Amino acid sequence: MPERTAVGDELAIGRTLAIYCHHVDDGEFTELVNLFTPDGTFSYQGEGVTGHEDLRAWFESRHPPERRGKHLTTNTVIDIAGNHAHALSDFAFLRPLESSGAPAIAIAGRYRDELHRHGDRWLIHRREVHVMSAAS
Repeated sequence: MPERTAVGDELAIGRTLAIYCHHVDDGEFTELVNLFTPDGTFSYQGEGVTGHEDLRAWFESRHPPERRGKHLTTNTVIDIAGNHAHALSDFAFLRPLESSGAPAIAIAGRYRDELHRHGDRWLIHRREVHVMSAAS
């Protein structure tokens, strides 16, 4: 196994966060929940779910094909302490406009993530989604 480095860990965490976007956008919910620890949690707008089974059901119900779009994640700052990490990322979710089909920002905000190292992978233990509001 290659030597672990801070840069290598940051790249691996960034990869997990990017793959999350691909899987949710493509409706690959089994693969998506496998990016979470078995007891991983996700919270959004006062709703929270824990564990792979409940995560899969939640994502399937909230992301049917007609509601999917494109998640863009940027400005990620990662702090690592041993086998645990915290990451803050800004995000925008684009959805096609009904009138033209052109992508438009549907929501934007910040992800607050806690990740745990599992072998050579970093998995999401907790993701909190904070949506930007007019008062933000």
